[in-house]
Parts: sequence; structure tokens; C-alpha cells
Amino acid sequence: MNINILIGTNIRNRRLSLGLSQEKLAEYSDLSTNFISKLEHSSEQNISINKLEQISKALNTDITSLVSPKNQNNNNNLTFSPNINLLLKQLDHLEPEKAERLAKYFSNIIDEL
Repeated sequence: MNINILIGTNIRNRRLSLGLSQEKLAEYSDLSTNFISKLEHSSEQNISINKLEQISKALNTDITSLVSPKNQNNNNNLTFSPNINLLLKQLDHLEPEKAERLAKYFSNIIDEL
């Protein structure tokens, strides 16, 4: 796997696990939303160590977790019900913006319960 894709995927996964939008991550890391988007979705977007450090701080994680292939599999030990697995699979196949909107929607519903 291309290192740029790996880093972008790890950043996206961490951002979504924290319930952050690209806009919020950009704000917290003092980078542009456009840069975050390109980083998450393009194999052509390079990143400096300084910017990677800004993002890792904004995501409350270390740089190693963002460049390590292990980060993609860190949820393999979790067991979910079949309904949750189906939902996760469906979310994973959506465009990132739609998946993010749905995740926020579900989170709001759960908060209201």
C-alpha cells in the first residue's frame, strides 16, 4: 500500500472515530480543510513531519499510529452484533461526506435516548 494512502486512511479512521469533521480537524490542526481532504483521499498528497505532528496532536494520538499499517486493524479484536456489522459495512461503502453525516445523525439520536 502506498504510504500516502496509508497515512490518509489512518487519519480519516482516527478522525471519524473521534466524531470530527474534516473542517474541525482542519481547525484544530491549523491546516486547511482542502489539505485534510486531499490527504485523506489522494495518493498524490504529501505531508511534512511538522504537519503530521499538528494532525496527530489534533487527533490526540502519536505520529506512529498514523504511519503504521497496524492502525488499520486495531479494531479487529472488537466483536459487534450482526446489525452493527451490517451498518458498518454499509457506511464504509458510502462517500466519506455521507458517511460522516450519517454517523453524526446516529450519534445525535443515541444522545437523545
